[in-house]
Amino acid sequence: MMERIKINGIRLNKNYIQVTQKDIDRQDTAPLYQTLESNRINMVFMTLNTMGERSFISGTIASKNFWQMANQDGYRENHRKVSIISIYPHNYNLRLLGYLLSLLGRQKLSFRHIACSNAMLTFVVDQEKSEGFLEMLSASFDLPESHVPFEQDENDELTQFLKKKYPETRATYVEEKIKTYGITLVPDLNLGSYLFSFDHLAKIRQEIPSMENKENKFFYTAAYMSSQEKICFFLLTGKSLGIAAHKTCTADLLSFHGPHFGDRHSIISRALNCLSQKFIPVLQADCTGASIGIILPEGKGEEAKQALMDVFEIP
Repeated sequence: MMERIKINGIRLNKNYIQVTQKDIDRQDTAPLYQTLESNRINMVFMTLNTMGERSFISGTIASKNFWQMANQDGYRENHRKVSIISIYPHNYNLRLLGYLLSLLGRQKLSFRHIACSNAMLTFVVDQEKSEGFLEMLSASFDLPESHVPFEQDENDELTQFLKKKYPETRATYVEEKIKTYGITLVPDLNLGSYLFSFDHLAKIRQEIPSMENKENKFFYTAAYMSSQEKICFFLLTGKSLGIAAHKTCTADLLSFHGPHFGDRHSIISRALNCLSQKFIPVLQADCTGASIGIILPEGKGEEAKQALMDVFEIP
C-alpha cells in the first residue's frame, strides 16, 4: 500500500462546458481564445498544444455563456459538460506527481485534461465522473482532519461587487497594460512527451526511480487522453527522467500570474496574439488558477519575454 502524501486541500468547480478547437494550424478560423475574447467570455481553464499528432486549444467556460458562441466555427459539436477538480499545493514535487499518476493508473480513472498552476494541479473531468475523482483524491491523500472539498459556485452579484470595490480584479479589456506579479523565464529545460497506458501509469514510480526522491522537482506538466486507454503526458524538468520518451527537446518556460487572472478571456488572448505577431512559436500553453505558463522552443524565451513586456506590466 502506498504511503499517503500530505496536501492542504481539494477544490471543485461544477457546471462548466469544455470547448475544443482542433487542428489549430488552419488559417481559415480564428483561435478559440480570440473568439472568447470578442464575446467577452471568461475561461477558467485553457490548454493549447502544438506538439505530437494533435494540435488543439481547449477552453472551459461557464455553462451560461456557451450559447453565445455555440453556433460559431462548429463548437456545438465539440463541447462537453465538465467539472474542474484541483489539489493544492503541489510545490512542483515530482514525488507527489508520480504518486498521483500511479493512482490514476491503478484505478483507471479517465479525464479530459491535466494542467498545473503555480500552486494547483488541475483536472478537467466529465461531470458524471467528478464524484469518483473526488472520492479517489480524498481517500488517497493525507488531508487536514476538518477538510471537505471546497466547492466554488458562480455568484454574479458578488463578482460585480468585488470588481467595483477592487478595480484590480476587473477583466482586462479596461487595461492598457495588464498587471502581473512578474514574469519568470527558465531556459534550457528538458521537455519530454510520453504516451502511457493506465497499466504503465500504475507502475510509473517503479519505472522512474527519480520520482521517489523528495528533492526532485518538475517545472511544468500537462496531459490529455488521446483515446480511452492512452494518455499523452508532458513533463518539463531540469534533466531527463531516464525513461524513453515519445519525443524530447530542449525548451524554455515563461510563467506569470496576476491579481485578476481568473478573468482571462482577454489576458491569454493578448499574450498569445503578442507572440504570434512576433512570429514566436508556442509549443504548449496552459492557464488555470491565477497562472499562465507558456512553453517555447529552445532560445525563444528571452525574445518572448521582451515581447510580452509591451502588453504586461512587471513590478
